[in-house]
Amino acid sequence: MHKPFKLFLILLLCLCILAVSVSCKRPAQKFDLLSSVISFIEENYYLDFDEDEADVFAAFGVISSLGKYNYIYPESSIYRDSSDPSGFGLLVKISFYNEIFIDWILPGSPFLSPSNGITPERGDEIYAIGGTRVSGAGSTYFNSVVSETVMGEETEFTLRRNGEFFTVSYEKVSYNFPYCFYVNDLPGVPSDFGYICLRTFDNSTDVGPEFTRAVKSYLEDGNKALILDLRGNGGGSSAVLSRVASYLIGSGSESVPLVEVNYAKSGKKNVISTTPSRTPITDPVFVLADGGTASASEALIGAMKAHGTLTALIGKETVGKGVAQNGFTYYSEKDSGYIVDRISDEDGEKTDGEAYFVQVVVGEYYIFDESKEGGKYCMNGVPFVPDVSITGENVISPSFAEDLYIRAAMDYYQSMN
Repeated sequence: MHKPFKLFLILLLCLCILAVSVSCKRPAQKFDLLSSVISFIEENYYLDFDEDEADVFAAFGVISSLGKYNYIYPESSIYRDSSDPSGFGLLVKISFYNEIFIDWILPGSPFLSPSNGITPERGDEIYAIGGTRVSGAGSTYFNSVVSETVMGEETEFTLRRNGEFFTVSYEKVSYNFPYCFYVNDLPGVPSDFGYICLRTFDNSTDVGPEFTRAVKSYLEDGNKALILDLRGNGGGSSAVLSRVASYLIGSGSESVPLVEVNYAKSGKKNVISTTPSRTPITDPVFVLADGGTASASEALIGAMKAHGTLTALIGKETVGKGVAQNGFTYYSEKDSGYIVDRISDEDGEKTDGEAYFVQVVVGEYYIFDESKEGGKYCMNGVPFVPDVSITGENVISPSFAEDLYIRAAMDYYQSMN
């Protein structure tokens, strides 16, 4: 009796071991949550789910699963502003409490002309637009309210200055507001300081020629120091980087490498170079940066550091985004960089739907610097630490001497002399 029972136990144990070993060799079931959800819907939902809609959300999910710096945008959301080159010519800052303050009134803005006897100033809070309160609502809501204003119609802005409310009325203007602009005499700042605000490196804008004109004006005005504002500049094109860097890395007649892009899949490398301008900026240069300064902006900072032309980096740690991205084409008849969604029409036939712009990380880039081991280094995940750190929320007022970043540049310059 005992011997058959022991044999049974041994056989049972062997079967258990075999079952475990087979299950361990079985490939892991990936995406089981998605499969389970679809099965649940098919078994329980009383209508067919919208596959076209699900396809869009799945695409967004796949891109987001690749990690940060990978993006997918609907075409309508990307080019909404550039396809409608109209507005009021304002750059704004959003406070911690979502208050909206005028940071810059750009050249050509109607806000430069008095309305109701009052001229708006830097630091004024935009409290309401057309009777709709925007203060406290955040940048997305603010932009949507501005976009809904109509050309040719007066729009009333309720502004607040020093706790007092006042109203001004303006019409939108049709004007390509600059992505780079130069100011010679900032209120409250010594006249020998020049200021250039570089908002982007995007090659689809006129930022390259605008920067060239800004440098020309700076040199003609006989300044002794430059403040280059890269706050919030998230980068862009390597071609624009090359053009901007040519004025900021010293003199010379030979081409010099700035960054090397290493493509992960192909193993290929691409060197981005520039030839120094014959009219470079040789004065002290103070670069303003913050937590929105990334990519090509950081490559410029690295190139200036490598060539010894950056006097001081002022502000907050940059992003540390040393990666290159590419867009690509799915349908050949569409513009490069777009993927066109295929959706079902009323008859169930497939047709073109929304166009999407997709950017995915294709590799890392290295900044050339002979002082570093190997002559170059990758700053991906390694933000630039400012020489002068700014803490707390910045002051926005008509006097730029109260801007903590600009004040730090002025103090640094004074300590040099």
